[in-house]
Amino acid sequence: MEINKGIIIEKAGKIIDHFGTEALTVETLVQELNVSANELSHLIQKDENIFLMLFHELEKELNQLVDEFAHKDLPPDIRLHGLFKRLYVLFKLKPYYLSIVFDDNLMVRDDRIEKSFSRIRNIAEIYLSQLIDEGKRVSTFKTKQSTRSLVEGILSSFRLLMMDEQLINAMIRKLVALGLEKD
Repeated sequence: MEINKGIIIEKAGKIIDHFGTEALTVETLVQELNVSANELSHLIQKDENIFLMLFHELEKELNQLVDEFAHKDLPPDIRLHGLFKRLYVLFKLKPYYLSIVFDDNLMVRDDRIEKSFSRIRNIAEIYLSQLIDEGKRVSTFKTKQSTRSLVEGILSSFRLLMMDEQLINAMIRKLVALGLEKD
């Protein structure tokens, strides 16, 4: 089997979805991929590299979504709604993204992970600011509240919604694990 980043991301996501971020190591990935550590070493040398790969993939997917909506000739409110619907679907399909985003321990493990997370946040903040400013200019959004305040409120609300999703995913993992222990 040829090992590429797509397969690594898929298997890493599977490990996180089933066992949580703490279970994702080079060793568990090697087992899941059914390869030797040497076969994987050209792409991954340490655990943090796996998480960095996942953050880069999330960043790439977010950039694609933003590009897609930035080039649509739709009113700002429709693009805003569409973007968050697509983000919600992305996180439902790939809940491991939520796990890595909400794992504060990852941010302190490696500066590169923290920088990648910051880039992801900046992508969202910049695009939302542009959308809101455009909406204010064309009177779609009629508010005197600052764009910065609106962006922070939108991201905070979405974060809370996604935290709920992540908690549900964690609860399901625990229930499945309990069921496996019974058998």
